This record gives sequence, structure tokens and C-alpha cells, in this order.
Amino acid sequence: MMINHAVLQWIWDRYCQHGDVITASAIDAPARSPYPAGSMMAFDRKGGVAGSVSPGCVEADLYARVQQIFLDHRDGLSGMGCYTVHFEAGTEVRDVISPPHACGGTLMVAIHPVTPTHFPELPDLLAACAAGRPIYTELDLRNGCTTLASGQRPPAPGMFRTRYEAPKRLLAFGISDIAVELANLAPRLGYAVTVCDPRSTFLRPDRFPAEAELVADWPDRYLRQQRAESLVAADTAVVDLSHEERFSIPLLLEALDSRRWPNGDQPGYVGALGSRARCAQRRRALREWGLPAAEEARLHAPIGLDLGGRLAPHIALSIAAELIAEAAGGSAMPLTARYATRTAR
Repeated sequence: MMINHAVLQWIWDRYCQHGDVITASAIDAPARSPYPAGSMMAFDRKGGVAGSVSPGCVEADLYARVQQIFLDHRDGLSGMGCYTVHFEAGTEVRDVISPPHACGGTLMVAIHPVTPTHFPELPDLLAACAAGRPIYTELDLRNGCTTLASGQRPPAPGMFRTRYEAPKRLLAFGISDIAVELANLAPRLGYAVTVCDPRSTFLRPDRFPAEAELVADWPDRYLRQQRAESLVAADTAVVDLSHEERFSIPLLLEALDSRRWPNGDQPGYVGALGSRARCAQRRRALREWGLPAAEEARLHAPIGLDLGGRLAPHIALSIAAELIAEAAGGSAMPLTARYATRTAR
């Protein structure tokens, strides 16, 4: 459940200040909803909001409900339990500024407090997420208390379980403005970002977001070390933004040659920045270094989708768009064209 990580941090900031937080957790969601069961929307007494449980259909209704609960519990949330709310397609919600129904199906939401009393193990959950360890939470739908669970047994009746998985990794090599923009964007897409370059002068923390890991090392050596420590998986993305062959060729050989990954944990996406001419030259160099043609064909170069933009944020967005399309099996077509093609058939 990568979608909740930013919400958890928002909750944690208030938790540490002993501020009251109420959370709306989706415990049943429409099959095609971008917010699956387990998604969270959090509220505080000052009107602050983080996260979402739907594409905009019910947020105003939930906000009104939660603000009333805060009013009903002026002296604290210690006596609050758990409330469940159903939003059915075709049934009205209370707030006139909301659409008249949940989109495309049934949404079931549990409204519950997140306080040191109701969720004393929140620090342990955040520590597990930061360390990349999979972990489960269980919400008691009767009293609103949340606990950690091993996941080895099915949840007991009246308990809702959420699995928090280790984030996918994005290993970006190079220190250009494109790397900075990609490091800012990728965490919002569910990636834990590492930026690696041997030129430590340019790896200044003030250039990159706080959540990005900065590593001063040669790209190929760092990737070998990560492989040796079993820290690379099939959902890892390797992005070469270095624009220098002394970095690119050794790195891409390490990433693409399956003979170097005997355990099958090879990065699933490997891309490299450059013009068509430069990328063609790079492909020839990889083959000259002994990379089989089938392995070289896996390289996304030039990297990214053709969005037409030339600025660093545009290029970072085109790379992120290709990452999502590859991971989710998207066509990368405009939806109007895709649906027109489907209709024509």
C-alpha cells in the first residue's frame, strides 16, 4: 500500500505534537478505483486534510462528517470508536457540493481515530516502511484501534487488514537538473529514489528532496554492490542520466547483462538519456562489449515518452510516464485515441 506513505507522514507530524487526527480508510472500493481498499484520508481539528479514498466523489461528505465528530469530541478522541459509511452509486450524499453518488460502484469507508491510545504502534509501522520491510496493520472496526500484524493468519472477524509493501526503487545515475526533477517526482509515484554519481560536489542535499538517498560512487560499482546485498529486484528501475560514456557503458552492461544476475533479480526497467544518434552509438558500444542483442533490446533509449517538452521537468515527466506505462502495462496512447480504436473494433 504505497499510496498511504505520504498520509502516514502527515499523521505522524500531528501525532508527535499530540494533535487529534481522524482517518477515513477505504475498506471496500470499486474494482476500477485508483484508490484501492486500504487507502486513507486524514483530517485534523484545524481543517487540515491529507490523502484520498476516491477520485473526488465523496471527500466533501467525509470532511463534513469528520468535522462534526471533532465537535462532538471537543475534549479529545479517547471515547471515539469506529464508524462505517457506505456510498452507493445512485444514492445521495449530504453535502450539496459533492457529486450525487460514488463513482461506478460501492465505496465503504471506516472513520476512526489515530492517536497514541488508538494506534500506539504507529512509530513501528513508519520504521518498517522506512526500512522497506513489508508489514500489516489491522483496524478493529468496533473500537477504532489499529495494531500491527504478521499477516501469517487471516484477520479475525471485525478486523480490516492493510498490507504495506516495500517501495519500488528508482536508481538514478547522474547529477543534472533532470535528476533533481525526477527525484522530486518519483516518490509521489511510489518509488524510493537513490541518486548516484561519483562527483560528490554536485550531490548537495539542498538540490534534492529530503527523501532522496544521495550516494557518491561510480555507477557500475554501486549497482554491483546493491546486487551483492540483494537490494535490487524485478521492479527496480535503473535510469542513466549521466550523459557520459565512461559512466554509461559500464553501468548499462551491469544492468542489462542477465549473466551477471544469476538469481533473477535483474532490474525490470533500464533506460538511458540521449539523442537518437548518441543512443545508437551507445547500443553499438554495448554490443562491442559483448552484450547479447536480446539484452541490448531491453534498453529504453532514448528514455521516456515523446511529450515534446525540452525543459528538465518535462523530460522527468516523460521518464516517469514511461515507468508507469511499463509497470502497469499501459499503451502510452492518448485515451481518446485508445478508446476510439476500441470503439472502431
